[in-house]
Amino acid sequence: MRLKTNMMQEKHLLMLSDCGRQLYNACLGESLKRLKAIQNTELYKETIRLSRTSETDIEKRRANFKYLNETFRFTDYSIQSFGTKTKNDSKFIANHLGTHICQKLSTRAFKAVQKFAFKKAKKVKFKRKGEFVSLEGKNNRTFLTYSNGFVFVGKNLSLKCLFDPKDKWMQNALKHKIKYCRIIKKEVKGKNRFYVQLILEGHPYRKYEIGKEGIGLDVGPSTIAIVGESEAELKEFCEEVVTIDKEKRRINRKMDRQRRANNPNNYQSNGVVKKGKKKWVNSKRYIKTRSEHRELERKIKEVRKHLHGRDTNQILQQASSIQTEKLSYKAFQKIFGKSISRKAPSMFLKMLKRKVTSQGGTFREFPTYSTKLSQTCHCGAIKKKRLKDRWHTCDCGVHAQRDLYSAFLARYVSKSDHVNIQKAEKDWFQISRVLEECISKLKNRKSERTSYQHLVYKFL
Repeated sequence: MRLKTNMMQEKHLLMLSDCGRQLYNACLGESLKRLKAIQNTELYKETIRLSRTSETDIEKRRANFKYLNETFRFTDYSIQSFGTKTKNDSKFIANHLGTHICQKLSTRAFKAVQKFAFKKAKKVKFKRKGEFVSLEGKNNRTFLTYSNGFVFVGKNLSLKCLFDPKDKWMQNALKHKIKYCRIIKKEVKGKNRFYVQLILEGHPYRKYEIGKEGIGLDVGPSTIAIVGESEAELKEFCEEVVTIDKEKRRINRKMDRQRRANNPNNYQSNGVVKKGKKKWVNSKRYIKTRSEHRELERKIKEVRKHLHGRDTNQILQQASSIQTEKLSYKAFQKIFGKSISRKAPSMFLKMLKRKVTSQGGTFREFPTYSTKLSQTCHCGAIKKKRLKDRWHTCDCGVHAQRDLYSAFLARYVSKSDHVNIQKAEKDWFQISRVLEECISKLKNRKSERTSYQHLVYKFL
């Protein structure tokens, strides 16, 4: 929920965030120091050489790492104690931040270093000056609390929440017990806006009932194909994001021109940036353009999140069982980098999986190596296609749009990760009519197409 703030209240929240930033950086540095001390020991070097498959070696690894963590105090509890001591040693931080806030910041720093230790991250990032650090408590009773439409921060600051009291979703949410609160900041049109996130017990309000069909899903870098028993759909994935991205590219070119005009000595004669340390001069117009670029990035993020939610809800109204290929979107980034970055198909599938499983449905991903949906026909024939070939045509008489046909076959992938040819052939007569209806609807809308729908129509 958005918070109603004036200039003094915003200044106070930014000051609290800066206290949290300094404490977070201190805990991060201490955690790294303790990790390096562990890694310099002979026991650690011997332990990492042990096998990860042998049961005896696995148990020995666990015992050694537990001993090292306890000896060098590289644990969540120890870092929390360090954070609390750091807070108490600094009178300014002690006067402005609660103990629970400091403990949560310490835990966040420890988990970041732990992730680095497990090689799940390449490095840890210290928060720079001016960067907002979100603040959260451990319960709804001390320092940071919510009650009756107001957020209370410490003893002196109370902020009103802006929301529609008639919203059914909000009414349902506020009936549940509040576990703890979190304050975050967003920059909207160059101005700071503060929000409170309430972490609640229970389940969210549902505006729809989950469907009963089983569907096949084919999510590509540009389009999404959905095929069920009674309905099929082919559309461009996150279509509105493409329009905003065109404006972002224009702003990028403008920023580059301004940067080059302000810093001609930082570029070689061929236009390449010179190596080494350089001083960059930013004009007022460049700073204004950079603010516009940041706003467009925010818009793309918010619109994409909205479209992901809308599409997942539409799918769940139709289906309770979803089957799709397990694709490597990291590999897709090498070929379709810009499309993947602005549409985030992997994030969409994670959201869909979370929603369908929380409502009692099933979500299954199968490997592409054994199924080969884009090359397979339900008659059993396998024929390779080029990427530009958008229609599946077989000697047995099957003629269908490639993405829709892949989604159709996805419905019949068995637990052994192979297409059930017999079942697919049996249902083809009924499903073919559904696919034809989908194509005819798209062709009827072709004359009314907008600038962001061209990708779907070129596949027809």
